Amino acid sequence: MAQDQGMLFVFNAPDTVCFWMKDMRFSLDIIWLDAQKEVVHIEKNVSPETFPKTYCPDKPAQYVIELNAGEAARNHLVAGHRLSF
Repeated sequence: MAQDQGMLFVFNAPDTVCFWMKDMRFSLDIIWLDAQKEVVHIEKNVSPETFPKTYCPDKPAQYVIELNAGEAARNHLVAGHRLSF
């Protein structure tokens, strides 16, 4: 995935949505956001070798963003930040 790209997952309503690394070929940062697009949880540098472990947010989320590993730190993302898209 290009450094300036990511994947956005949009859910119909906030929920505890968990992710895993099945069939991935590279590490990711996974960012969960609530309905107001506030970061509620981040898992950094999740490697494909962690499968079948699942990663779940501490609070319900309506959006999840997957970025290349290291992008959350490079962009100084932390819980509580509000994003716009």
